[in-house]
Amino acid sequence: MSNKTLKVVLRTLHKGQTEEFAYVYEGKSLLIGRASQHSKADFKLYNDFVSREHCLIYMKEGQLLIEDLASKHGTAVNEMPLVPGHPCHIEPGDTITLINGLIEFMISIDNDLTQDFTPLNLDILQTVTINEHIQTVIINEEAPIKMPSKEFNCFKLLYENLDNLISKEMIVQHVWPERIGDPAQIVTAEEIASLLYRVRKRINGHFAIKAVIQKGYYMESILSINLSDLS
Repeated sequence: MSNKTLKVVLRTLHKGQTEEFAYVYEGKSLLIGRASQHSKADFKLYNDFVSREHCLIYMKEGQLLIEDLASKHGTAVNEMPLVPGHPCHIEPGDTITLINGLIEFMISIDNDLTQDFTPLNLDILQTVTINEHIQTVIINEEAPIKMPSKEFNCFKLLYENLDNLISKEMIVQHVWPERIGDPAQIVTAEEIASLLYRVRKRINGHFAIKAVIQKGYYMESILSINLSDLS
C-alpha cells in the first residue's frame, strides 16, 4: 500500500464559501457533493447545481483518481469533461472544475502534514493593534479597519489563535452567545461562512482564513505564506 498523501484544495467563486482542503491517501476518499441536511459529502458545496453525490476523489495503488458519479452538470479535469463512472487519473497541478468552472479544485503535494499549522514568528515583521473599545484593527500601522461587532469578535478570536484550529462551536460562542441553547435560533453553516467571507474581505492582503473539513477554521498571515514559498 502506498504511503503517498496528497492535498486537495477547494476554491470557489460562490459567495460565502471559504477555501477548504483535505488530505487523500490510500483508503481515504473524498466525496464532493451538495450540502444538505443528510449530506455525506466531505466537501459540502452550497450550490443547487451541484449534485448530492457529484464526484469522488480517491487513491488506488498509489495513483490519484477522480470519478464523476453521474452528476447532472458534470465534472471536468483540465477543461476535459469526464465520462460518468470512468475513473480519470489526476496529478498535482491538475485543475478540477464543476459547473463550467464556477467551482475549482487544485491538487497539490504536501510532504509535511503539519506544515499548515506551524506558526511562524512574525513579531518583528508584522504588527497588529486591536482596539476593543472602538472595534478597530490596525495592521502594520496602516489605516484602522473598523469592523461591526460580530466581525470584530470573529477576527479577534482567530487572531488570538493564529495558525491554530478554531471549531465552529467556538466561533458561535464568541460571536453569537445570545443564541446558544436556543433550538429556535441555531446558527447555520451558511451564517458562519458568510461571516468569515466578510472578515476575509476586510483583512484581505494581510491574513488568510482557511477551513479544514469537518474540523473548523484557522487564520494565517499572508506574510507567512509568502515566506514559506521561499523556503
